[in-house]
Amino acid sequence: MACTIIQFPPVRETSDLINISTVQQSCRKLKAGLIAPATEEVHCELAKEHSAEPIKSMDDIIRISQFLIEKKRFRDNMLFIIGINFGLRVSDLRTLRFSHLINDDCTFRDRFPILEKKTKNTRKHQRNRYISINTAVVEAVTLYLENTPGVHLSDYMFRSASNNGCNENKPISKQAVDAVLKGVAKDLGLGNRMATHSLRKTFAYHQMVMSGNDPRKLLLLQKMFGHSTAAQTLDYIGITSEEIDEAYRMLNLGSVQHNYLVDSDISEVEASLA
Repeated sequence: MACTIIQFPPVRETSDLINISTVQQSCRKLKAGLIAPATEEVHCELAKEHSAEPIKSMDDIIRISQFLIEKKRFRDNMLFIIGINFGLRVSDLRTLRFSHLINDDCTFRDRFPILEKKTKNTRKHQRNRYISINTAVVEAVTLYLENTPGVHLSDYMFRSASNNGCNENKPISKQAVDAVLKGVAKDLGLGNRMATHSLRKTFAYHQMVMSGNDPRKLLLLQKMFGHSTAAQTLDYIGITSEEIDEAYRMLNLGSVQHNYLVDSDISEVEASLA
């Protein structure tokens, strides 16, 4: 009996496999001629985007710090590192003095108390917030001191640049902090909206990520920030907006090839009759 030899096509290399993400992107590109260019300028009313965003990428955090150090902007690097590690409002951050962090014997404290200005003015029962000093902060402060002679324990940590070389010991303004952050974001081409609250929001965002989105950490941040609800805290640190975007992207009602049932592990199973 003659044998029929069946030849199978060779296995394709990984580089020849279909790139699903490329296919999905191509379906969003219309074929030429399907729609004509606009004939008039179109305006739509939108609310002004003014809320600051956290810096969610660890790579971006490292890039910002390295950029400031390379430019020898040691004060701004110290401001950035302390801002994202302490989670203070800029009104409290800008008024920190070296004596908050460093003892008289030139050793770093483990932690220090601070009465936040907004808390002082809004809460009936005033409570100090205790800030722990981590290694990243110690390194940034040390780097600044190594490159800045003539600093006293009583000096503001973030002195106004206009006061450099003068005897005035005045802190940087809120507007100057905002300008520093916006300038760095522009120089590095960062896509997120950067403002003074970005430092505090970055602290909270990475606290949640580090905890694996532990509900207890969320409650701690809610209490720390004085928010009335956990939802307000999630919205503040930008997690809610991400979930809303994901909900829109995954729904795809009416699409045969891409919808939330096709693209997920959800399946319908008929119940067997007894």
